[in-house]
Amino acid sequence: MTKAKIFLVGESEDDLVPMEESSYVEEAHLQELLVRYPDLLPGDQITPDAPRRWLLVAREMAVPGDDAEETGRWSLDHLFLDQDGIPTFVECKRASDTRARREVVAQMLDYAANGTAYWGMDRLRQAAAETAQGQGKNLDEEILSLVEGEDQLAVEAYWQTVEDNLEAGRVRLLFVLDRTPKELRRLVEFMNEKMADVQVLAVEIKQYLSTDGQRAVVPRALGVSARRGRGTESRRRPIDRETFLNSCAPEIAPFFEYVLDQAAERGYEISWGTISFSERAYLPKAGQKASFVYGYHSGTFDFYFSHLKMMPEEERQAIREELMSFGLFRESGNYTLTARLKEENLPLARKVYDLILEKIDAIVQTY
Repeated sequence: MTKAKIFLVGESEDDLVPMEESSYVEEAHLQELLVRYPDLLPGDQITPDAPRRWLLVAREMAVPGDDAEETGRWSLDHLFLDQDGIPTFVECKRASDTRARREVVAQMLDYAANGTAYWGMDRLRQAAAETAQGQGKNLDEEILSLVEGEDQLAVEAYWQTVEDNLEAGRVRLLFVLDRTPKELRRLVEFMNEKMADVQVLAVEIKQYLSTDGQRAVVPRALGVSARRGRGTESRRRPIDRETFLNSCAPEIAPFFEYVLDQAAERGYEISWGTISFSERAYLPKAGQKASFVYGYHSGTFDFYFSHLKMMPEEERQAIREELMSFGLFRESGNYTLTARLKEENLPLARKVYDLILEKIDAIVQTY
């Protein structure tokens, strides 16, 4: 059987180097390529009107089984997030593997069903932080680059969007192969047309080798339809107070109304995102603004103290420990304390917020 070829142009146009299509020796080679070069997932082909950009959450991402505690029943080859916070499941197979047909589809559906049910934003954030650290990168900086944001509000809003997508089951499933069997391609095209919240695609990453050892890889997305070829999210405008409060659960809205009223009374600035707000204090002596509280319409309430860099570390740590002692917050990263608001903890949340304002008032006077 004649193998496909591409030609590499040498030093002159008359110097063409033939490169012949070649299978990957092991799936691990293909997997490693995606870790080093995520753009091999052709975002410009997946959504031409809004090309996808990628953040690697983890390679060999553990997927729970029947409950959240069973963390390692399966292992997904790669989990990525795009700039719209869409979890993107990637499973690599060589065409010579006979499982690269119906079995891999059933396997991927298991991953998606259980991952969206049991992971949660916190688990993905922790996995992404570990991956970034292992690559010598800063996760927050990677996210700001991904979403083209400017401050921590954009980072926190991004993770809330990830959480919203997980809860709604908005995900993307990518089958990555060196060659796509016809049976798999038909399944992919059918699912991509019929599944409203799930984009399903095959990505061929063909490898070509020359006789002198040069190598080329060529990605191609298969199964993209006109209906699904657009971006999954349009850029949204910032919301306002009324829209935010109306989008909150009825029992939670009064708490956030209190937060916003107290901020206005003290002269603290409210900065609105697309699904959230941040509360900022101006520190006259430092000549800068510091965001310290974030609120989300889903009922998440965060205290953030990375921007309080002018304070001695022991003072910041003392505030952190005092707030944690109430039992309202849990730690979410090095500089964020997160509370999930419920009807039963709202009185405590108001008490804790009042304490936060006392602390910030003192910080404003001191720093």
